[in-house]
Amino acid sequence: MTANPWIAALAAVLALSAAAQPRGTTPAQQGPSTDSAEANRGSRNTRQIEFLLDALRTSLANVRMGELAAQQSADQRVRDYGARLKNDFTTQASEIERLLEPLNVPIPTEPSAEEQAHLAALTRLSGKEFDMAFVQQLIWTHTDAIESYGGQTQANPDRSVHDFAAASLPMLREHLAKAEALR
Repeated sequence: MTANPWIAALAAVLALSAAAQPRGTTPAQQGPSTDSAEANRGSRNTRQIEFLLDALRTSLANVRMGELAAQQSADQRVRDYGARLKNDFTTQASEIERLLEPLNVPIPTEPSAEEQAHLAALTRLSGKEFDMAFVQQLIWTHTDAIESYGGQTQANPDRSVHDFAAASLPMLREHLAKAEALR
């Protein structure tokens, strides 16, 4: 174990970032191809599908993050937060799957490659090192999600996706606030 847990946690967070693939990857690079289904839809619908697929992959990652917190955290508050994360994002994933079903696209069952890299890096940590890296990762993830969901509430003509994004924002903000309080 490293003498200074703050330095070790910072190194773990940096490793998470370095191991991650670039943000600009397409859904086809991250999982099953949706090219044939998307080719039959307008670009507006393609953006909605991409949002839902990304949101599902992120929800699946958050479920796994919650499971990791239960296994590897030294802090009961982090373990409790992990349990809440798992519960809320299991529900979220089910709602996204319901929205994707009528769109006739393959439904992902795994987080994105980037999120899998983050999860793999976190599995190598435990105790306080895990807690610091876990909390920082969730702050980044939820900040990105709030931005993405907020964009869907402002520019999405599909009412079901708009309503889903709008209804999800309070939960995402609550999770971000909790993660920030755990720092």
